[in-house]
Amino acid sequence: MEFFGYLQPDGLAGTRNLIGIISNGVCTSDAANRIAREVDGSVAFSHRENCQLISPDKEIVYRTLINLGKNPNLAAVLVVSAGCTDPCLDPLVIAHGIAEAKKPVEVCSIHQTGGLMKVLSNGVDIARKMAADASVIKRQPLPISMLRQGVECGGSTPLSGPVTNAAQGSALDIIIKNGGSGGFGETPEVIGAEHIIASRAVNNDVKQKMIKVVQDYEANLRNSGLNFFGANPDPQNIKDGLSSIEEKAVGAVRKGGTTPLTEVIGFGERARGKGLFFVDTPGNDLISLTGLAAAGCNVITYSTECAVPYGFPFVPVIKITANRDHFHKYPDILDYLVDIDTALSHLDEVGAELLVLIVEVASGRRTQNEIIGYTGTCDLWTIAPAA
Repeated sequence: MEFFGYLQPDGLAGTRNLIGIISNGVCTSDAANRIAREVDGSVAFSHRENCQLISPDKEIVYRTLINLGKNPNLAAVLVVSAGCTDPCLDPLVIAHGIAEAKKPVEVCSIHQTGGLMKVLSNGVDIARKMAADASVIKRQPLPISMLRQGVECGGSTPLSGPVTNAAQGSALDIIIKNGGSGGFGETPEVIGAEHIIASRAVNNDVKQKMIKVVQDYEANLRNSGLNFFGANPDPQNIKDGLSSIEEKAVGAVRKGGTTPLTEVIGFGERARGKGLFFVDTPGNDLISLTGLAAAGCNVITYSTECAVPYGFPFVPVIKITANRDHFHKYPDILDYLVDIDTALSHLDEVGAELLVLIVEVASGRRTQNEIIGYTGTCDLWTIAPAA
């Protein structure tokens, strides 16, 4: 099976061919957004982190921004900087890291350029040139082994595990069995079911790492003194019928399919090989999507029974649901309706059908998020107290 994608200079495949405008800190997020709005085919990744980052957050943010810039859906990247004399997040370090992917990368600085209006003009000129160069790159047939599918869930109900998450996992199984890769995250949402994932590890090192990321997350929650179990499952989950984090977790791991677990990576890290990987992320979907994009996912499926509206700036997010009423009520949010009876009796048929849509989206079909432009919401993960 093939899809039509963009072969990038580093040998990876893009499902989109966009120009990334990445802010190196919160003080340049507005500038990045304004530059992206002026150039067709440009998208901004902005965030709230600033110049007071301490370890380990500084290292996490560095690697996340670099690996987001390396994502194969970006043909070129412009890093927007304030231009401080001694920046916490050096834009040149970010740019040099992204350039390892053999794509054009440039930096523009508010201070060095001579102020905000001048950097906007300069940034638009750079992005416009990048967009013109990217526009001559054509899609070509590529094997689905070059797909890296991220799987996500949000607004879960008792239907999510056996139906929509299972459907995602079934499609992911097909991609992986055909030489591709994919992964999922949301560490706190697998608490109580981590042994299920760990039992599929390819070796003991991967098994122990899977168990450790969950144990470490639990320890951090306990040490915070906060009542995590009052927030997960959340009130909507409980209202819809999920009784505990363990029940939610058993359903959440279904989206990881059935193939062996080959790798466990930290937030902002890039998955290195083929097969199934797990990304250590919080349960916050916005942050988890960022973790999947930084891991190199070029397409994402997202099961949501309550019709979560947002997408992601440069990775298409396919929203799937088993809630028939919501599918017809929210046609500008949801992309695919999973038939409950078929999923419960012939899951492989649903997975194959969903894969057809994944291939179509990877080949250029736009998701509802992309059509209406609801893709700008994004966030990073930091764990240290604010300095």
